[in-house]
Amino acid sequence: MNQDQILKIVKRWKIKKAPEYRGFRCAKCQKPLRKAWHVWLGKGGFKLEVHFCKKCFKKVKYEF
Repeated sequence: MNQDQILKIVKRWKIKKAPEYRGFRCAKCQKPLRKAWHVWLGKGGFKLEVHFCKKCFKKVKYEF
């Protein structure tokens, strides 16, 4: 996956200083997930695992 596209998604998040513990949510649509596609982002000062539902993963994958 293209790191620039993932970075655009992550920059839309409202990141809090304190850690937030919750179940998986899709990075793009925010749907709660039990299963997720895991993609690592290592760009723009971020180093984190980003999760996508199957539908958004396919959509984002083909936008590149």
